[in-house]
Amino acid sequence: MDISHWRKDIDELEDQIIALLNKRASYAVEIGKIKQEHGIPVLDATREKEILDRVALKTNGPLSPDSIRAIFKTIMEETRKVED
Repeated sequence: MDISHWRKDIDELEDQIIALLNKRASYAVEIGKIKQEHGIPVLDATREKEILDRVALKTNGPLSPDSIRAIFKTIMEETRKVED
């Protein structure tokens, strides 16, 4: 396969990733509403650590566990912004 084929595949994956990130963020918006109603802080450090530990264990590809942690840490940081 040539490079254009791989780039097309990557473009399609990026579209899927964006859709999934937005779906995740919409769930976070709903969680944020519940947290606000009950006076729960947006940041739940224990939950975030659990997520980072879990996703790091799931990698089985070229991305290292540390890379996956970094990506998900950024995802959670950005998602917290929509929970407010």
